[in-house]
Amino acid sequence: MRSLLTWSLPLGTCFGIRIQANFWLILLAALTLLNVLHTGALVLAVLAIAGILAALLVHEFGHRITAQLVGGRHDDFLMWPAGNMIPPMHPPAAWPMFAAQGGGILANAIAAMFVGTIVNISWHVTPRILEAAFGPLQPDFIAMSLAPNFLASALYMFCMANIFLVAINLLPFYWFDGAYLLQATLWPMTGAYKSVDITCLTGMVVAVPLFALSAYGLNLMGMLVFALLFFDSLQRRRALQVDGPGIIDQLISSSANISDLPAPKRKRLLQRWLHWISRRDHRAMKEQQMVDKILEKVSEKGMHSLTRREKRILHRATQRQREADLISQR
Repeated sequence: MRSLLTWSLPLGTCFGIRIQANFWLILLAALTLLNVLHTGALVLAVLAIAGILAALLVHEFGHRITAQLVGGRHDDFLMWPAGNMIPPMHPPAAWPMFAAQGGGILANAIAAMFVGTIVNISWHVTPRILEAAFGPLQPDFIAMSLAPNFLASALYMFCMANIFLVAINLLPFYWFDGAYLLQATLWPMTGAYKSVDITCLTGMVVAVPLFALSAYGLNLMGMLVFALLFFDSLQRRRALQVDGPGIIDQLISSSANISDLPAPKRKRLLQRWLHWISRRDHRAMKEQQMVDKILEKVSEKGMHSLTRREKRILHRATQRQREADLISQR
């Protein structure tokens, strides 16, 4: 059963990108076709599947473009209904993570607005945003059948699929992009270790009302998914607490290893990594100078003389030093 759930169908290679369809995406396509056997709307089902696949490719190319802009890469598209099961590679810092992980959502949002405007202006068909965002990824065959032609139906489903991908990937779970965006946002303020811990805790908190809403609507699939998301966040948080802050630094160090990159792009990526490292070291040196000045001010005038910004800088530096001490003790 495990091998079946993780099985994927190779769809080919394009621009050096390996594209595969995961079992869950194939299952969604099969269920979509079965759903219309009794109605005869086979063409609409095929258009719906094509719209979903196109939206997923938009999502992944958004990840790829933004990952490359920050010095990373994204060469494997293992697609399932919510995006890619293989996250993009990026430099181990908050901004590269936010950019690389947010590129897919940005691409879907732009595509949804652009195509939705065309559909509305050309055929006076308005996408049902709330149904697309908060409902399961089910083709809206009623609205598609009301469209004046097949092109309008295909564009309508493509727009709905993009809206769904934006909404689902904003959720703070590590199955989606939202957890990485939240982690990257918290990272500069709390440190790497604490940002992951807070993100996992947020996922647990958010999963509870979503599970309750699914139960209220008798949505068994939604109940199952949000229960799995809750326990995934719980398991990640427990593993993080057992391993301690050192595990984050190990992951950051391993993610910075580019020795296994293919030769044609290695030189360019190496230059980007060296440039990023030099910028990081420069920022660290400037921050240390600021900490030294703050400590001098404390010794002369006391802690009460510090501004809120100076206290925040000192707290962040103290927290990083504690994490480093813990790592050295391990």
